[in-house]
Formats: sequence, C-alpha cells, structure tokens
Amino acid sequence: MTIAPEILKGMDIFEFLKLDELKDIAELAKLGEFEQGDLIFKEGERAEKIYMVLEGRVAIEIEIYPGKRVPVYTLAKGKFFGYPSLLRTRKFTTYARCLDKVKVVSIVADELVDKIFKKDCRRGYLVMKRNAELIAQKLSDTRMQLLSQL
Repeated sequence: MTIAPEILKGMDIFEFLKLDELKDIAELAKLGEFEQGDLIFKEGERAEKIYMVLEGRVAIEIEIYPGKRVPVYTLAKGKFFGYPSLLRTRKFTTYARCLDKVKVVSIVADELVDKIFKKDCRRGYLVMKRNAELIAQKLSDTRMQLLSQL
C-alpha cells in the first residue's frame, strides 16, 4: 500500500510540514499491521525505524524488574514513537506493545536521513526539533506516570 502525504500530515512528527514536503518522505513509508498483544519492539533491540500509529493503540512500557512491565503512556492515531532510531544511541529503552489490532506507518530512519534530511537540512532540522519536543513531552508523561505508581 502506498502511503499518501496526507496521512503523514496527520502525524504529530510531520504535522508542520507542507504536503509537497511530505511527498518524498511518503515514498519511504511502509504500512505494518500487528495483532493485539504483539510487541513492535523490545528494550535493548537496535532501533532502525520510526513508527506512527494509523489505527489502534500502542502502550509504551518500561520494565521495572524482570518480567514486570508497566505502561508509561499510550499512543493512538497520529502519534509518533521509536525516536531512538533518529538518535546516535540507536537502542530502544522501552517496549511497544499493541493494545488492539494496530496499523502503523514506519520509515527506516537511515533512509529518511540519507535520502531526505542530508539533501534538505531545513526539513531535517525541523523534524529533529519536533522530535526533541515530543521526547520532552514523553519524558514529562513518564515522570507523571512513575510518580503515580508511588
């Protein structure tokens, strides 16, 4: 399935870009489907893709001790996750578990950087700035969730 630029425009990581700026990014995007309970990624795995929720809900969880994970936030339609793929560390520090049947749009981070951002530094800067804003919000959400567990 081809991902239309309009779909990417509805995602929080790309919402500020114009449709014509999303055309070449959309060409890199792929649709993925997961069943309820599936893990999209696990803590410690190499982070290679960014993800955006198209349908369903995804819980981002942290492991507090072996075998015990707690959700720190839940993502629904239009929400981006998998940000370590765009960072130097390239390791997931959380689990992404499907709460429902889920459809996601994914993009291989290296392709996004090499084919788009290196040629258009302005777009790369704007997306990375938005990425930082979203990370800051997720850290705040995580902090609040952890405090509620005390």
